[in-house]
This record gives sequence, structure tokens and C-alpha cells, in this order.
Amino acid sequence: MSKETLFAIGAGVLSAVSALAFLSRAPGSLIVVYLASLPLFMVGLTIGPRAVAIAAAVGFMTAGLFGGAFIAGVFGLMQALPAWLLVKQALLQRPAGPGGQAEWCPIGEALSWLTLLAAALLVIVAVTNIGGERSFSGMVSDKLDYILHAMAPHLGDGHRARTVAVMAPLFPGAVGGSWLIMSVVNAALAQAILVRMKRNLRPTPAYAETTLPQWVSWPLVGAAALALIGSGDLQYTGRNLAMVLAVPFFFVGLAVVHTLARRVAYKGLILAAFYLVLVLSGWAMVAVASIGVVDQWFGLRHRFAGPPAGGPPATTE
Repeated sequence: MSKETLFAIGAGVLSAVSALAFLSRAPGSLIVVYLASLPLFMVGLTIGPRAVAIAAAVGFMTAGLFGGAFIAGVFGLMQALPAWLLVKQALLQRPAGPGGQAEWCPIGEALSWLTLLAAALLVIVAVTNIGGERSFSGMVSDKLDYILHAMAPHLGDGHRARTVAVMAPLFPGAVGGSWLIMSVVNAALAQAILVRMKRNLRPTPAYAETTLPQWVSWPLVGAAALALIGSGDLQYTGRNLAMVLAVPFFFVGLAVVHTLARRVAYKGLILAAFYLVLVLSGWAMVAVASIGVVDQWFGLRHRFAGPPAGGPPATTE
């Protein structure tokens, strides 16, 4: 057995054990769960797609062995599948032109395909509830009530019902969006570690220059239209689908903010304050995603990008 295969097996086991950390209910276990896909990304971005496929399969079997079939399925969807897809896309190379060198797959394209995967999973769950005894939104409310009752049994029925009423309208979209964001964070963290170790297969993308394929706007427009003109489960699905499909534009919005921050003094302080607001306010995240949409459609960065503060003025031909 080769050294690369052993690394892949070890990464799969470590990823599965990290994903199962929540079962211990230990303090800080949730942070470990959020980083569960990091070993998969590290082995994939330093060895290749075959290694991440082996690690994902081993992790799936390990999760099933210790947590059962349901936990194995959750691991496959939440950790293994996104890691495999992102690594496969990130390591793709294509000809830059006749006689030109090959170029790496744009990171925005890889993110767009992962987003479509998340959106497809949400649609599948919604469709499977059509014609059932409970609507999609009702099913989500029931599951939330069950989870809250298990995690916080001391909550009264009234308090729990109010909490469910607040969480349920946007819960599927919030889960899908956070899943996408943490997948990207783990991939970027793995790449940064590998670059420091000089074990990366591809150079680190220029994140501030992230762009998306033009086609990625249309699913978002369709989901937003469904949320506006639909009713019942159609409206509920469209609203949550729009949240998921807005995630790539959120990252483009971050790229715009970083580009504009180059033009001001105290860039680090301003960005630190910006990210603090972003963590504390959901509306700030909506605003950043909206900036990303505007940039995608109207080229905001090209209109306002300029030299760094204190740098030489731009020259014109």
C-alpha cells in the first residue's frame, strides 16, 4: 500500500471522527464538526482527486460503523461529496488558448457547481414532501421541534413553539448556506496550510478577483421569482433556494469589499470591523450578497478599483 493511500485512509478516519464529535456533547465539539472536512481537502489538494475519493469512502464507512446508516449518509452529503467536488473542480486545468499554457479552473466556477449541488438537494427534499401528510415547511417545523426538545428539554412548550416559528421559515436555506460557506472556508484553510508546507498542487487563487460564470445568475432569479409569486410550499422552497443560490454572490461581494479596501488607509482595521459586523448581523450578509449581484451584472470592481491608498496614481494611455 502506497504512502499516499495511507494518508488518504488516515484523512478519512480523522474526518469521520471529527464529524461525530457532536455525539460527545463536549464543549467545543461543534467547532470540530465544522472542521470535519478539512482533512479531506488537505489530502485532496496535496495528492489529488483519487486520494480525496479514497478518504471520502473510508470516512463514509467509519461514520457508518460508529454512527449507523443515517450518520454515514449525513457524512457523505455534508463532508465527503462537497470535498470531492471542490477538489475535482479546483484541480482541473484547461488550455488558455492556441499554444498557450493551461490555466486552472476559476474558483468561482467550482463554487457555482457546489452551489447547484446544494440547491438540487434542497429541491429533492422539497419534492419528496409533495402530496405528503405534511407540507415541506410543516416537516421542517416538526423536525426543529423534535431537535429542540431533545437538545433543550427544559424549554417550555410555548417557548419552544415560538423558537420554531422564528427558525423554520429560513432554516433549510440557512443550513444550505452555512454548509457552502464552511466547505469554502475549509478548502481555503487547507490550501493555506499546504502552501505554507509547500505541498500544494495548484497556486492559491486570487480570492479578491473571484468572478462567477454568467449562467449562475439565472437560477437565483428563478428562485427569487418563485419566492415572490408563489404560495405555500412553492414560496417556502423559492425563499430558501434563493438563500442557497445567493452564497456565491456573497463571496463575490467579499471580493468587492477587499478590492475597495485597497484604496483606503488602515485597510486591516477597516476589514476587521467589517467582518465583526458581518458575524453579528444577518442583514450585513444580505447586503454583501447584494453587492455581489451588482458586481456580477454591472462590473462594480472595474468601475471603482484603483491604486492602493498612498500608492502612485493610475496612468492613462
